[in-house]
Amino acid sequence: MRTNGQYTIGILADDLTSAADGAAPFVQRGLRAVVGRRRLPLPNATILAVDSGSRSLLASQAMQRASELAGQLASQDVLYKTVDSTLRGHVRAEMEAAFTASGRKMLVFAPAFPGAGRTTVSGVQLVDGIPVAETGYGRDPVHPARHSRLVELVPSSIGNVVILDATTQGELDAKIAALPDPESILWVGSPGMALALAKRLAPVQVASDVTLAGGREILVVVGSANPRSHRQADRIGVERGVALLRAPVERIDDPNSILRDIAQAAARRVVDEPCDVVVATGGDTMEAILDGLDISAFEILQELEPGFPLGRASLGNGRELLIAMKAGGFGDDDTLRRAVARLRACASVSEKAL
Repeated sequence: MRTNGQYTIGILADDLTSAADGAAPFVQRGLRAVVGRRRLPLPNATILAVDSGSRSLLASQAMQRASELAGQLASQDVLYKTVDSTLRGHVRAEMEAAFTASGRKMLVFAPAFPGAGRTTVSGVQLVDGIPVAETGYGRDPVHPARHSRLVELVPSSIGNVVILDATTQGELDAKIAALPDPESILWVGSPGMALALAKRLAPVQVASDVTLAGGREILVVVGSANPRSHRQADRIGVERGVALLRAPVERIDDPNSILRDIAQAAARRVVDEPCDVVVATGGDTMEAILDGLDISAFEILQELEPGFPLGRASLGNGRELLIAMKAGGFGDDDTLRRAVARLRACASVSEKAL
């Protein structure tokens, strides 16, 4: 329900990084956001985000889960269905299921994320100027992007649809701000849409006053096979207080076994050693780590940079753990290095204040 002039917002995502990315821009503007895994978190925040975990399911299973969770989130003032900016996953199936369950009158589809080089021109999704299905994302062995033209992903059962082009974040902001009655719309898009919606629905930006406690060890886990993630890991170098676990650069026949092993190793390290922060590349990687730690929900604190959210979870013994995550192919070669430097700087300031 809308209280004190502030919209309540529901976010439905098909993987963990999308749920966190969708919530983070609202947190940057002073709102509280909680992310639940495969179920809604307790309704004690303005922003309720849920990771359906459906990207790796069959299309029929993904539709059912999207329908159930969209129905549960439909009572929020504004409903936002995230979609990967490279159009991977069960985009069409989940869009149809979520729209039907949402009770909304219109669907707005805008997957552009210009800050990450993902733009939409004449209804075609581009990555660095190339149609997404013709890039490496179209050859992804697990979740390939099969379509570049957005109209091919819109279910025929939805009659009232607006597809937005955007080559800059400012253009996307202006187009989303111009659409009337946001509560009547199912918003479908990537982090670029989240940024635009946050500016529209929480227009007064509030400075973050989050203090990052701890800092004994930062564990960086690279579970993605994306070459960019490994270049980012190489730039971290050898630093005191920073540990690195990484998957092989080469793609293997059984990537799930590698992911399972690296996630189990990370979870053991969190439990057995003085590790306060886990940074992971790839939503599947962080999902597996949180499974190992039996963490079902967490709060978003801030963004280390756009598309790189930082959250706080509680372990079974009450100990707090900071978790930061990003998509495997996201960022430049220095993204992980900057994140580690920021986390160490914040921890250093926190320690000096004690």
